[in-house]
Amino acid sequence: MDGDELLAAGDRNLGAVLRHAAATTPDAAIDDDGRLVMVSTVPTWPGPYHNGCLRLDRTLPPSEALARADEFFTGRVRGYTVWIAAHADADLEEAAVGAGLTSLGDASAPRMAIDHLPAAPPVPAGVTLEEVVDEAGRQAYVDVTAVAYVDAFLPAEVVRVQLANLESLRADNVRAVVATDGDEPVAAAMVLASDGIASVQLVGTVPAARRRGLAEVVTQWTVQAGFDLGAEAVVLEASEMGEPVYRRMGFVELSRYRWCFGAPA
Repeated sequence: MDGDELLAAGDRNLGAVLRHAAATTPDAAIDDDGRLVMVSTVPTWPGPYHNGCLRLDRTLPPSEALARADEFFTGRVRGYTVWIAAHADADLEEAAVGAGLTSLGDASAPRMAIDHLPAAPPVPAGVTLEEVVDEAGRQAYVDVTAVAYVDAFLPAEVVRVQLANLESLRADNVRAVVATDGDEPVAAAMVLASDGIASVQLVGTVPAARRRGLAEVVTQWTVQAGFDLGAEAVVLEASEMGEPVYRRMGFVELSRYRWCFGAPA
């Protein structure tokens, strides 16, 4: 894929990530016509993966996208987030701000990609990798993620709700892994394949086990799993903490995502 194709496939894959969350989270709601994807998985949390609006067809007028988002989220949540792709959504961002939504322009996540398997990093002594295949693996993944993302302002209860079913981590196009140190789960990551690519999601390490290279270990596992699922490239949205790790592995930045936050009528 060239750069434009990879960006377009990545946007569609992000839509698949949102759809997967809606399909596997209890009592979730979704409005998806292929042009605009809106999901509400956890009513109490307005984050982009939990109450998010993603425009996939850039010919859809921003005014229509925002009106539909307001209608969908009204009565369902206190706040929601509109995804803004730096490579395609300048008009949507301008319209969102004009409509009273708040641009979180100072916060952004680089969309990064890799088209080859990075070298396998050394696995620390005593650490084993276990693919999530059953309820015990799901619980271990949740235990890691609920702790790892507290300092990223993602409440543990939101993690528990969104990963309440094994299918959230194990499906035809989804794989997940947990790194265990002795009997303690210490790091985790998952990958979802669609549209010829795969995206790495929810990479996390518990604070007590950081700076041991575990994020790189589980990410490398998911990249391999993504290629095994037929992907031509693997993408991710990097956090500030994770970006140096991914650059070291060979991921390159293609674009960035920003967000606009709004409260429905």
